[in-house]
Amino acid sequence: MPDAMSKEFYGEAYFEGKSRQSPPHTHHLIYPMAARTAAYLCHLTRPRSALDVGCAKGYMAEALTAEGIPFVSGVDISWYALRQGGSGMRGKMVLADVQAGLPIASDSFDLITALDLFEHLADPVPVLREMHRILSANGMAYLKICHPQHPNAQRDPSHINVQPLAYWTASFTACGFMWRRIFETDLTRPSGALDSIKRPIRRFREWAVIGTPADFKFTIRKASHA
Repeated sequence: MPDAMSKEFYGEAYFEGKSRQSPPHTHHLIYPMAARTAAYLCHLTRPRSALDVGCAKGYMAEALTAEGIPFVSGVDISWYALRQGGSGMRGKMVLADVQAGLPIASDSFDLITALDLFEHLADPVPVLREMHRILSANGMAYLKICHPQHPNAQRDPSHINVQPLAYWTASFTACGFMWRRIFETDLTRPSGALDSIKRPIRRFREWAVIGTPADFKFTIRKASHA
């Protein structure tokens, strides 16, 4: 597998589940998770601007827009995916290869998201440094990264960098970030008293990797402003 998948790889066959052992990338499948994540992030911080890196068809950017963030944009390497975005996201998503750098001014965004991106990159450092550059001084980034024991780790041929927790946290520190791990249960508000009681147990199970592991999730901030 090459260090970086070609732009042509991320076309219709990829996003419609024909070149990987995963379901098609559809609004029905992706948007509920994106909406839950966007609500959680906007509870943590009140960004005036947000960028989704590796935005695919724009579902995360759509969810961030629905949370009332005034300026939302997205970048992705796939022209096919960008063309599939909803009409509300037209003009907000840009074709770009994040590994080659982003045509974005420094300190431009209060919130950056990158979901299911880093396992596709042979070296995370250039992209993390680019995020550090374009993130505002008090901004925050949220990263969702494939867990090495998750079934999806091997289903997608473009997962060329599936690593343990220590690899990612060391990469964040090396690029000038402070990090905090987020757990799946953190993303959903309790539905009642019983649910509140069960939440610490679910969180422990995820931390201890009991059962099928959830993806790694982190918030990262510039070290001098953490």
